[in-house]
Amino acid sequence: MFEISKELEWVNDTFNTAKSSGVFKAVAEDGSYDGHKLVLNGKEVVFFGNCSYMGLDQDMEVRQAAKDAIDKYGCYFSSSRSFMGLDIFEQMEEKLEQMFEQPVNVTTSTTFAHISNLPLLIGKKDVVIIDHLVHSSLQTALKICTADGIHTEIIRHSRLDLLEDRIKALKETHHRIWYMIDGVYSMMGDGAPMKELEQLMNTYEQFYVYADDAHGTSWTGKNGSGYVMNEIKYHAKLFMGLSMSKGFGIGGGLMIYPDKETKELVKNLGKTMIFSGPPHPSVVMSAIKAAEIQMRPQFADLQLDLKRKIEYFWKKATQLNLPISGNFKTPIFFIGAGTTENIINIAAHLIETGSFVNVCSYPSVPMKNTGLRMTLSRFITYADIDNLLENMNLAMTILEAQGKLDREKVKKAFSPKELRKAEKV
Repeated sequence: MFEISKELEWVNDTFNTAKSSGVFKAVAEDGSYDGHKLVLNGKEVVFFGNCSYMGLDQDMEVRQAAKDAIDKYGCYFSSSRSFMGLDIFEQMEEKLEQMFEQPVNVTTSTTFAHISNLPLLIGKKDVVIIDHLVHSSLQTALKICTADGIHTEIIRHSRLDLLEDRIKALKETHHRIWYMIDGVYSMMGDGAPMKELEQLMNTYEQFYVYADDAHGTSWTGKNGSGYVMNEIKYHAKLFMGLSMSKGFGIGGGLMIYPDKETKELVKNLGKTMIFSGPPHPSVVMSAIKAAEIQMRPQFADLQLDLKRKIEYFWKKATQLNLPISGNFKTPIFFIGAGTTENIINIAAHLIETGSFVNVCSYPSVPMKNTGLRMTLSRFITYADIDNLLENMNLAMTILEAQGKLDREKVKKAFSPKELRKAEKV
């Protein structure tokens, strides 16, 4: 075998153990999918890993739009957008700009969105400060800037006191100071402190925010515009990359700008806008339909229904004394379990009792915050939540009796104070 570091070898062995237990890299067997349940090893399970929070991937209007697009345009329009495009690409942008009420670009993934944005937005005299839990897609794009000599620093998660100290220290020697964040963090489910960041943008002329709001889209905000745009009015120094692969349930990435000039700059010069192909016609037409649905008045009722389930999940988990990471009022929940062995055992028990959740250990989360990640889509029922949490409580009770789990110790590791100190080591 090719020689790798001890750390990578440990991580790889951990993943292989989880995979052999059927709780990691699982493969559904039924040949179909309804957004709610899957079949694993011949057993039907409720899928608590679905990030299509509003279920738009299963909406009949959206699905029909995708089918009609294939019939009309084929599976793919194989040309660089610099040379030729279809009119539906422009129609999609126009519809999304109606939805977000801001200038928008569209690409084939959130990662590609960041790769087009960052090298053009960040200048050689700028500095980048990264929240240490920011999504991997944003970190990947930033490596292009780092390779070009841009000074980059990492700061502890949502520590705005430390952030402001760095702003004060760097503002005399750099042109712009960029802070890179997630709108909703994909593991723990906490939202970025947007109101406080807005205050910093208003206080410091050189301070800019770049947010990846992939997990904030659709389930909240006017017209499904997302967590960040629901927390604050769009700011002249705020730039965003979003995902249509989560709340939209479609596939592809979005870029939102404070002005049309910046949108056109990235559209003309962004690397993935020039050299990569366009979204598939089926994605384009289904995105147009999904945006139309999110702008209907009744869509707010669907959002409210999901938010009630989010509140119910939190209350139920708290009543059962489960070590939940926090009450963040988002569709992502994280419950600690102490060790990788524990999360594999609990996840296997949950599959047996009808629920599939995501197992999360280092390097996805800090070492001492190993746990189980669950997402709520609008397909999840209250009975599904009861079954999941009651069986999780049972599995943890068994581990406690065996001396393998201390809930209070795990809960302490997820206290705000401890989470703020946590690093991915």
